[in-house]
Amino acid sequence: MATKSVINGGNIHHAPVSGYGSSTGFMGSITNIVLQWQERATMRHHLASLDKEYLNDAGLSTSQIQTETGKAFWQS
Repeated sequence: MATKSVINGGNIHHAPVSGYGSSTGFMGSITNIVLQWQERATMRHHLASLDKEYLNDAGLSTSQIQTETGKAFWQS
C-alpha cells in the first residue's frame, strides 16, 4: 500500500494512502510498491533540501534528517 509521509512534532510518520492504482492483483501490487518508493525518494529529497532554521521550527534535528535521507528508497 502506498504511504504519505508526514512530519509532526519532529517525528516522521508514514500513513497509508488509498486511491493509488489498483489494489488487487499482481500489477496493482507492483504499482503500489513503485509509487511508495517514489514517495519515499521524493520526501527524502525534500528533507535534504530544507535549511536548518526550518528544521528547527519543525522540531527536527540534523541527525534525524541525516538518518532518514541516508536510507535507500526501498527502506522504510
